[in-house]
This record gives sequence, structure tokens and C-alpha cells, in this order.
Amino acid sequence: MVPRAPAVFLVLLVVASVATPVAASAVAPTRSAQQTTPTETPTPVAENTTFYVQIQPNGDARWTITDTYALEDQNDTRAFESLAQEYVDGETDTRWEAAFREANERATAATGREMNLTGMSRDYVVNERRGTLILEFTWTDFATVERGRLVVGDAFETPEGTWFRSLSENQQLVISAPAGYGVQNSPPRTAVIDGELRFEGPRTFEPDYLEIVYTGNPDRSPTDTPERPAGLFGNVPFWFGAVLMLVVGLVVAVGYINWQGNLDLPPAGASGTDTGGGDGGGAAGAVAGGVATDGADESDTAAASDDAEDEETDVTLLSDEERVERLLDRNGGRMKQARIVRETGWSNAKVSQLLSAMDEDGRIDKLRIGRENLISFPDEDVTEIDE
Repeated sequence: MVPRAPAVFLVLLVVASVATPVAASAVAPTRSAQQTTPTETPTPVAENTTFYVQIQPNGDARWTITDTYALEDQNDTRAFESLAQEYVDGETDTRWEAAFREANERATAATGREMNLTGMSRDYVVNERRGTLILEFTWTDFATVERGRLVVGDAFETPEGTWFRSLSENQQLVISAPAGYGVQNSPPRTAVIDGELRFEGPRTFEPDYLEIVYTGNPDRSPTDTPERPAGLFGNVPFWFGAVLMLVVGLVVAVGYINWQGNLDLPPAGASGTDTGGGDGGGAAGAVAGGVATDGADESDTAAASDDAEDEETDVTLLSDEERVERLLDRNGGRMKQARIVRETGWSNAKVSQLLSAMDEDGRIDKLRIGRENLISFPDEDVTEIDE
């Protein structure tokens, strides 16, 4: 008996996108594709599709499109892996690439601004009985840059109206602000969460609806983190201020006791066993010892406190790249991509895009091992992995 899954996923990789709103509005299926589609096998529908758009400070937009499918058994998994590898190798297509190239050409005609699709890459991930096809590319000059402002909107338009007309059920569009920018204006009744605008299907979009204005500091580096607020002593470390206060307090206390004449200090070089000043010498020794001991204890405590603070750094103060590097550092310098998704709680699309950018910048290495990606620091020995 012929396995069900291979036939299903073959149809998926050839025509899955034809029925989706973006592909349907951006490029129509060819006659040959209509004639060769097996009519006896229903076209599978993606469990969910995400269009993730990361706006860049220079106006470019990095798109990541993920189609996720449920894999019910080993036959489904093997069929998906085989055909997904063909997709990565360019031997078959989900038609997203052709659809967006058509949309890019029509948006260029509408805006009069030269825009291109660059850095096109394909990948796939299999984990927890789900398979995900990933397409990534950069849409250049997607937003206009105006004196510290980024305006998104006209790239969604064509001479006939918007090319991004709708989202079907289980589809979502996520548009993320560039580093150092905040949302000034956004479409009506749209919440902004952590710099991201989310649009859930099913829904339609009217022309000019997807208009977003960002304002911020274009010179801020993506790895910049907010400065720690100044304390009582300015920006000096907390433990230094605590020790300084302790020393000042002890000096005032000793001065007060001497002024009252309640402490007889022995002459220099006097023995602690002298009958005249023995008690006084003992008290002086105790005070001196207290200064040294308390100071040392306070320094040790403050140092320990500082170390603990470093260990418990608020992750909200870290950039996404720093969070990934922190996870790698805590896991011996290498992790599987699926585990990074679980640890951060981010979507597959966001993690895939982030890791691709970090790989291009030389901050990490991506290595395909079987059906998963292994993420590691550059020059890390990845011959063994215990995950």
C-alpha cells in the first residue's frame, strides 16, 4: 500500500500556497500547474502560517515566512523531511518566492522607489511532531526614512490597491520595530506588544490600512542595553558606596568615644598586658579589629551580592542576540535550534531570522545535523553534543 504522507506533502510543496491570500493576489497559478495538480488528493492546509517582518533602521525589511504542518506519525515525518530537503535544495517550491517577487515588482511600480528582494534562503525544522518550512529574504527600501522616522505602508500598495489583501484562518502577520525605535502611529485597534504589531486571521486589509510610523534613535546599536540608574553616589558600584558609608560611620563613632574620654588608648608599642591600660588596650584592639573585620566582611558580602546580581541579570535589559549568547554560554557553547525556541518562548520564525543574522555577523555558527540545526559559538567543537 502506498503511504499517504508522501503524496500529501508532494502536493503541499508544489501548490500549498496557491490558495493563500498573498499568493493568490500576488501571482496566479500557471495553466500547467493547474493541469498537473492531482485532483484525487485534497490539498493539505498548513496548521499555521506566519509572516514575520523585521524592519531595519535603514528602511529594509527582513521577511521570514514559516509554514508549519502537523506530523502524525513516522511516515509523515520521513515524507516531510525528504520533500523539505528538496525544497531547501531548490528542487521544488511552495510558490511564496514567486508570489513575493511579483508583489515587489508591483509595489515598485506603485511607489516609484527601486526595491528588490535579496538574501533569499530556505530552511526547515522538524521538532515535537511538527514540520516547518522557512523562507527568508530582505525586501530593500521597504520603509521610507525621514529624519529619524521610519514610515511603513506604501510598499504594501500596487497601482490596483494593496497586494496583501487578507489573512486566512491560522495565518498571522507580525511587524516588528527596528532596534532603538518605538511605534508612533499604527493602524486602528491594533495593540503594540514589545514593539510588535500582530494581525490574526481571518481578516481583510483595505488599501493604506497597514501604515506604521516609527520614531527613535537610528544610531543606537542593536546590542545597546539601558544604563543602570544612578544610585546615591552616582554611577559608582553599590558595594563601594556601602563600604564608604561603613568607614565614615566607624570614624565618627571612634571620634565621639575619644571626645567623651571613655577610652584610654595605650601608648605606641605598649603591651596589651599592662595593668594600667590593659582593658583600654583590649577595647582599642577590639575596635581596630572590628574595623578590619567588618570592612572585610562587608567587602566580601558586597562582592558576593555583586556576583549574585550578575547571575540574575534581568533578561529584559539584554538584546535578543545577547540572550542567545547567554543561553549558549550556559549550555557549553552549543544548543539545538529547537531548544532555543523552547527556552526563549519565541516563535520559530523569529528564532530562525535572529540566528541567520547572527550567523552572517559571525557571532554564531549554524550547522545542519540530520533534521535539526545545531547552534554554536564560532570555532566551538561540535563533534559531540549531549542534548
